Amino acid sequence: MEHGEYHKHLPGTPGERNTMSHKKLTIIEITKYLQIIFDIYKPRAECLAAVVCSAFENESILLKDIAKMIPKEVKTESKTRRLRNFFQEVRLDPKIVALLILTLAKIDPKTPLVLAIDRTEWEKRGKKINLLIISICIGDTAIPLISINLHYKGNSNTDQRIELLEQLFSFFDVLAIKCLIGDREFIGEDWFCWMTTNSIPFVMRLRENFLVDDGRKTLKDFFDHLPNGKFVDLGPRRICAATLHVYGGKTKSGELIILGSRGIHGKTAADMYLRRWNIETGFKQLKTAGFNLEFSCLSGEGKMELLVSILSVAMAWCHTSGVSSESQEPVRVLKHGRKAESIFRRGVEVLYYYFSGKKSIWRFLFCSISAIFLDAVSVVSALSVEPVKKRVFHRCT
Repeated sequence: MEHGEYHKHLPGTPGERNTMSHKKLTIIEITKYLQIIFDIYKPRAECLAAVVCSAFENESILLKDIAKMIPKEVKTESKTRRLRNFFQEVRLDPKIVALLILTLAKIDPKTPLVLAIDRTEWEKRGKKINLLIISICIGDTAIPLISINLHYKGNSNTDQRIELLEQLFSFFDVLAIKCLIGDREFIGEDWFCWMTTNSIPFVMRLRENFLVDDGRKTLKDFFDHLPNGKFVDLGPRRICAATLHVYGGKTKSGELIILGSRGIHGKTAADMYLRRWNIETGFKQLKTAGFNLEFSCLSGEGKMELLVSILSVAMAWCHTSGVSSESQEPVRVLKHGRKAESIFRRGVEVLYYYFSGKKSIWRFLFCSISAIFLDAVSVVSALSVEPVKKRVFHRCT
C-alpha cells in the first residue's frame, strides 16, 4: 500500500486532521497499520494500539490507563470492558509479532540473531507469574520474541524450554540463530543433548561442581588455581553426557565463570556470553525501569504472554525512536564515561514528548513513525507468507 493511498483511509478531511492532537492522530494511524499487519477487526486494533501507546505515554499497563488511549468518545467503563474482552479473546500470531518486532527495531529477519533465554518472576494478588522468555539481543538491551507463563515459582524444566524453542523455530530457521545464551539455570543432560543433536549453537554458563570427562575432577579443579583476570580454553570436554567446548577463568573481582558452548569457542564464546546481561536490562525496561509490567492485574491462560508480546512491539519502537533521536541530538556523556540515559529511555522520552506536543524539535518523528509502520506493513506482509522449511527436532533417548 502506497503512503498516499493509505492516507485516503484516515478519518476526517485534511483540515479536520490538522486540528486533531498529535496523540489522537498518531493512535488512529497506528491502529490502521496494526489492523493491516495482524488482519484483525478495527476495535481490536484500537485496543492493541492503545496498549502500545500507553506503555510509553503513561508508563502503565493498567486497564484504566490503557483505556485513556482509545480514541473514542465513550465512557471509561465501556473502554475497560472492551480491553478485558480483548485480552480474553485475542491471540496474536507469534510469527507476525516477531517479524514486526524485528522490522520496527530495523533488524533484517534473515541475518543471524543472538538470542538469550531467561526467566522473570513476581507475585501479584497471591498468584505466581513466572515468565520463561526468549529475547533478541540488540544494542544494550534484549527484546522478548516469545514467552510462556509457567504459573509456578522456580526454575523451568527441559521440556518447557524445548517447547518454547520449537515454537520459535516453527517460524524461524535454526540457521538464522547465531547463538543462544543462557545462565546456570539452563543446564542438564537432556537439554544439552537436545541442543547438540539439533545443531543449535549455544553458550551456557556451567556450574563449577560439574564432573568432567571420567568424573575424577570437577570444573572448579581446572580453574580454581588461576589468578584473577585470567581465562583459559580447555577445548572439548565431556560434561553432562555431551561434548562441550569449555572456556573459563576468574574475573578481576575473583568470580569464577565457566562456559560450555557448541559452535562458538574460546574468547568468542566469552564475548558472546557478555550479551546475556542484555536480557536483564530488557527485563528492567519491561518492569520497574519502563513499562511496569509487574503491576498488571491480568490473570488467565495466555493473557500475560499476549501483554508481553505487545510490550515487546513498544520496546522495539522505543529503541528505534531512541536511535533516531540520538543521531539528531546525541545523548550527553557523564564524567565516568557512561551515557546520561539509555537508548530505550531516550526513545520513551521522544515518543512521550511527541504525543504531548511539549517538544517541537522531535515532531519530525511523526513522518518517521509513519514510514516505520508503513515499512512494517510491507516487510511483514511479504515475510509472513514465506514458507519456513519444516524441520523435525529429535529428542534424546
